[in-house]
Amino acid sequence: MTSTDSRATDLSARAAELVPDAVARRLAVLGNPGFRRLLVGRGVSKFGDGLYSVAAMWLVYDLTGSTAYTGLAGMLTRAPGAFKLLAGPLVDRARLGRVLTLSEVAQCLVVLAVPLAAALGHLSVAVVLAAMPLLALCNLFAGPAQTAALPRLVDEDRMVRANSVASIVSKSVDATSRAVAGALVAVAGGVAVYVVDAVTFAVAALTFAVLSVPARTPPDDDLALGSYLADLRGGLALLADSLAGRMLVASLFANFLTGVALAVLPAFAATLGGPATYGLLLAGTTVGVLVGSVAASAVDGLPMGYTTVVGFVASSALWTGAVAVPGVVATVALFAASRVPLGVYNVSAMATVQTGVPDDLLGRVSAAIGSATSVVMPAGMLLGGLAGERFGSEAVMLLGGLGTALAAAYWFAVPSLRRFGSPTAVTSGEFG
Repeated sequence: MTSTDSRATDLSARAAELVPDAVARRLAVLGNPGFRRLLVGRGVSKFGDGLYSVAAMWLVYDLTGSTAYTGLAGMLTRAPGAFKLLAGPLVDRARLGRVLTLSEVAQCLVVLAVPLAAALGHLSVAVVLAAMPLLALCNLFAGPAQTAALPRLVDEDRMVRANSVASIVSKSVDATSRAVAGALVAVAGGVAVYVVDAVTFAVAALTFAVLSVPARTPPDDDLALGSYLADLRGGLALLADSLAGRMLVASLFANFLTGVALAVLPAFAATLGGPATYGLLLAGTTVGVLVGSVAASAVDGLPMGYTTVVGFVASSALWTGAVAVPGVVATVALFAASRVPLGVYNVSAMATVQTGVPDDLLGRVSAAIGSATSVVMPAGMLLGGLAGERFGSEAVMLLGGLGTALAAAYWFAVPSLRRFGSPTAVTSGEFG
C-alpha cells in the first residue's frame, strides 16, 4: 500500500468515526444495490416532476392571468390519479421494472408536445392543458409501482430507514428542481424548461431499465375480470376495516384544502415577485418536508398519535403565519417550517402501511390511497381557482392552514388514532 493510499484509508476511518450512529444506521440501507438503483431512478424522475410542476402552472398563469385557469390546470394534472385504484391489481402482478421504464418513456413523449407546438407556432393554453391529463395518465402506474418495489428490495427491519432515505433524496431533488425551474422560467421561459424535463424522463427510463425487482407472483399470470374485481375489493376492504383507512380520512381533510391553496399559489407568488418567487415557495415547502423526513427516524419510537396531533397543529399555525407575515424571505421560511411535521408524518405513515399491509395487497392498497387523494385534491384546486377569482389569492391561501388543523382535530377525536403507538411497533401484515 502506498503512503497516499494509507492516508486515504486513515481519513476514511476518521470520517466514519465522526458520523453519528443514527446517520450510519440510516445510510447502511444504501449498501443494497437494488435500492440504490430505485433511488437514482426516482430521484431523476422527481427532478423532472419538479421542473414540470413549476413550468406548467406558471405557463398557464402567464398565458391567461387567471386563477380559474390555474385551478383547472391543477385539476387536470391530478384528477387522472383517481384511476390509480384500477391500476393497483395490475401493479401487484406486473414486472415492476418494466412498468417504471415504460412510464418514464411515455412521459418524455408527452412533455415534448408543448415545445413542439411552440416551435410550430401553435402554442396555446389549450395545448398546455391538454398535455396535463395525458402526462398524469402516463404516470398512473409509477407511484404504486415504486411503493410496491421498495419492500421487495429492502428487508423489513430497514423499512423505516429506507423510506426516510428515499424521502430525503426525493425531497432534496424536488426542492432543488423547483428552485431551478423558477429561475429557468424567469430567464428562458416555460417552454425551454419542458425540453429539459423531457431529458430527465429519458434518463430515468434508462435507469429503471437496468433495475431488477423480485416478483411476488408469476408476471405472466392471466388476470381474469372476476379475479381483477376480487383483487380490487380486497384492497378496498382492507382500507375500510383497518387503521390505514382511518389514517387516509385524516389526510383527505388536509389534501383538499391544500389543493385549494395550491390553485392560487402562482397568483400569490406574482404579488410577491414572479416566477422565481413561485419556484422558491414550492422549493421552500419541499425543503420543509425534507427536514421532517430526516427527523422521522429520530422520533419513530414515539407514539404516532401524539407526534401527528402536535405536529399538525404547529403546521397549521406556521402556514397561517406565512400568509400573514410580509416579505418574501419570511414567507418562504414559514412555509418551509410548516411542512416539517408533514415530512415526519409522511415517512411514518408510509412505513406503517408498507409494514402493516400484506405484500400481496400493497400495490392495490397504495393505489387506492393515491386514488382517494387524487379525487379530493383536484376538487380543491378547481374550487380554489374559482374562489381566488372572487376573494383574492391571499384569503384563499389561508384555507391551507385550516386543512391541517382539521386533520389534527380528526386524529385527536378518533381513539384508535389518538392512542396509536410507534410505527416501528407495527407487525408485518397486521392490517390484513
